[in-house]
Amino acid sequence: EQSGLIGQEFTVTTTDRGVLEAKLTSVNPNFAAVFVQYFRELGLKPGDPVAVALTGSFPALNIAVLAAAEELRLAPIAITSIGASMWGANDPNFTWLDMESLLIKNGLLKTRSVAASIGGSNDRGRGLSPKGRSLLRQSADRNGVQIIWESTLEHSVAKRVEIYDLAAGPRGVRAYANIGGGSASVGTQQSADLIRPGISRSLKRYNWTQRGVLHHYAGKRVPVIHLLNVERVAEDHGLPITPESVPPVGEGEIFYREAYDLRITVPSLLVYLVLCFGVLRERHRAARAAKHVVAPVLVSSPAAEPIGERSGG
Repeated sequence: EQSGLIGQEFTVTTTDRGVLEAKLTSVNPNFAAVFVQYFRELGLKPGDPVAVALTGSFPALNIAVLAAAEELRLAPIAITSIGASMWGANDPNFTWLDMESLLIKNGLLKTRSVAASIGGSNDRGRGLSPKGRSLLRQSADRNGVQIIWESTLEHSVAKRVEIYDLAAGPRGVRAYANIGGGSASVGTQQSADLIRPGISRSLKRYNWTQRGVLHHYAGKRVPVIHLLNVERVAEDHGLPITPESVPPVGEGEIFYREAYDLRITVPSLLVYLVLCFGVLRERHRAARAAKHVVAPVLVSSPAAEPIGERSGG
């Protein structure tokens, strides 16, 4: 629908494979309500710092998580992986950082990324051409965003934690929200798949092949929100999979739940119990009465007696 939130299949800044169905599913403004529910379940209060890992792979979800955090008056601290997988924000002239600046300019969002990395393999765009990496760095420069360029993935993870903690101040990071499968945030793809979608207050003890920022905060008992398996999250909250058009705001099971009206349910239950008691009592009376009925005595009819006996012998 010309939303600008679904990119091309291949560009010079495409970092990885992507699933078109997942990208189409993500372009649903009602994912913001999912994040509102997550934040409320965690009991976050206005002003609580929330570390957010954004990605160029899911620009629609970036908007949703920031909109939810701002609506609840939280203090989101965003760090972006600029590179994008197939069908994400992979236009080198219109990356997520460009979208972010446009949304802020038009007064739709207030949160700007405090830092950004190239993203992709090793968080340094390994696998991209030198031109692709250069274009992503130019995106950070023209949007005035600090670039993270560390020699190893472990150093990149440590740098992100340092930036989050410094921005959070004395209150500290109260929750960590991850969008996508950025290596600095969740480690390898295998590690990302082992993390349950949605809220996790702790992680299982696996032999993680690679640890990211999410593992760091989970280890400090900071609750984390992980959103990578978009279609599963959509199913869990009653949102459509690959809708033919962008769903309107306020549509989906996330906005309502089925409940019984107790003003009708309780009286109806009482009437039902009284009727059941009456029926059972009558059946019990009938059973007792049947036990006291005397069985009839059978008398032989004259036609059944021998002829000789009727004639007297």
